[in-house]
Amino acid sequence: MSAYVPSRKFCCCIPVRAGVVLIGLVGLAGGGLIAVGGAIQAERSPGNKLAYIIQIIVYGLLAILSIFGIIGAIFRKRGFIRSYFGILTVHVLFSMASGVFSLYRFFQDAPADVNTCINNSTDDTVIKACQKGMSVMKGVLIAVFVFVWLMEIWGCIIVNNYSNQLGQEQEMAQKAKDYEASRPQW
Repeated sequence: MSAYVPSRKFCCCIPVRAGVVLIGLVGLAGGGLIAVGGAIQAERSPGNKLAYIIQIIVYGLLAILSIFGIIGAIFRKRGFIRSYFGILTVHVLFSMASGVFSLYRFFQDAPADVNTCINNSTDDTVIKACQKGMSVMKGVLIAVFVFVWLMEIWGCIIVNNYSNQLGQEQEMAQKAKDYEASRPQW
């Protein structure tokens, strides 16, 4: 009796194990870059830095904790994968909360930013360009946050599928051991 569990896939053909490694690498690199970018932006920003500090912490932790997913997938350690799934789930919630706060701060600061852009100009072209630019920025910022959140949720689903696959593999291996142990030895 063999203990075979078919590999689960996402995007039609990519094994979830490879997906977990990829998600871990993206979390490590992306989280690190966002944390560094947030630190640079916080240093340059004259206004409220709380939103930047929260983003730096959330994405810095993602970068550090993504190592759990990479190690768990490479060495097939279900405990690491389950921990990584929990970490990702909590991160998605914190990411949404901090993102909503960042959007709130951006929308609150938008009128002052438009006034800074206009810089006491009376030219209608400059005024309209600054207002239109801010409107475009609002739309882009919302779209980016929503896209990132959807990708993070999809990553959680992939990691959970791999955790379940590892659980099934362990269960089948145990059943195979039990079967071999119960067979009569001739």
